[in-house]
Amino acid sequence: MRFSIVLFSTSWILFLIFADKKKIPLYISTCYTAVILAFITDLLMVTRPLWEYPVRVKEHLFWIEMMNAFGIYFVTTFLFLQLLPQKQTILRMTRHIFYWSTFAILIEYLALKVGFIKHQMWWNLGWSYLSDGILFTFFYAHYKWSNKYFKQS
Repeated sequence: MRFSIVLFSTSWILFLIFADKKKIPLYISTCYTAVILAFITDLLMVTRPLWEYPVRVKEHLFWIEMMNAFGIYFVTTFLFLQLLPQKQTILRMTRHIFYWSTFAILIEYLALKVGFIKHQMWWNLGWSYLSDGILFTFFYAHYKWSNKYFKQS
């Protein structure tokens, strides 16, 4: 639980320091999409436990999942979008997604080392890295689509 509190607090401190608050309307729908996906994966872990948060008190699980969704998922998605390359070529976007996936996997590696999360079944850091790349690609595509959609409205 302590790790989750530190991660949540650090996420929001970084947001307050580095986020361009004027861009909140541009990114908010994609950030909330990331939050929804966080909750969906937490629900999926009930039937397909690919990872778990080993907690002694079951009620802590609710708070860990809330802090992950509204802390790390929301803030990371916002900063990922805010720092998109000015010129968005395939090479630059691939590099951007690679860097952010590496950042995410380093946090997960730390979480594994301190016992905050435990992989189960066939899940490992390789699958996490692949899924992070897919998620960042999805967030980028969602951002581009939602901006085009809302500009037309």
